[in-house]
Amino acid sequence: MGEIKKLGNVQFGEVVATALKERWSGVLTIENPEFTEYVSFQGGSIAGFSSAERKKLIGEILMAGGHISQEDLNKAIAQQKQQGGRVGDILCQMNLITRQRLEEVLALHQMSVLAQCLSARDSELTFEPGISLDSKA
Repeated sequence: MGEIKKLGNVQFGEVVATALKERWSGVLTIENPEFTEYVSFQGGSIAGFSSAERKKLIGEILMAGGHISQEDLNKAIAQQKQQGGRVGDILCQMNLITRQRLEEVLALHQMSVLAQCLSARDSELTFEPGISLDSKA
């Protein structure tokens, strides 16, 4: 782990260009009064996204999109409490959603986080080398 870089109020695109050039690995935090977004970098490439305020559990995302019912989610959560695991995987194992649909929904959610990052104005950016998105959850 290295020292946290306070980047200030710069555009996301500029940061991505620098991250690629300098081969950053770690998490970029984009904070503004309306949201906080996290972007994971590995070797200079974007490896993933997460959102603090809009961080929904996969079950909530699937329900909001009409892919599963509250009853389906309750069954999956009950099984998760008994056996552990991830709710998305459990929903697939229970044949309540296909793996393809789960991956599509996750991809769409990540694209919405990316769109938020790209449109960010008046945001403070910081980069924490050597950490993962899991540490921001």
